[in-house]
Amino acid sequence: MDGLESAPEWVGDGRAAELFGSPELIRAVLLPEHAGEFDVAFDAALSAARRTLRLDQLRSTLQVWRRVALLTREDPEAARRLVDTTVEVRRAGASRPGSVSWDELRAGLGL
Repeated sequence: MDGLESAPEWVGDGRAAELFGSPELIRAVLLPEHAGEFDVAFDAALSAARRTLRLDQLRSTLQVWRRVALLTREDPEAARRLVDTTVEVRRAGASRPGSVSWDELRAGLGL
């Protein structure tokens, strides 16, 4: 891969990249709870890039956070529910009732 950006994997990736072309633009739209998590993830990705001289982790981190930024911009209430659910799961130390593991979901979809 010659460029900094990876190919879109989700239908909203192109739009998210257009709207949030820099870490500063991503962070500006995030909820306060997400902004702190973004800072930690971005710092870790920059450290990995310096250590490995590869941009893979940085690209991936920015892609994930662009998606969160797009969700936050498009539907702030859904972003708020995401934060609330994350807090609830972390506090409980277990998955929510009725949830399934990634492996179970993939098996159910025949993947």
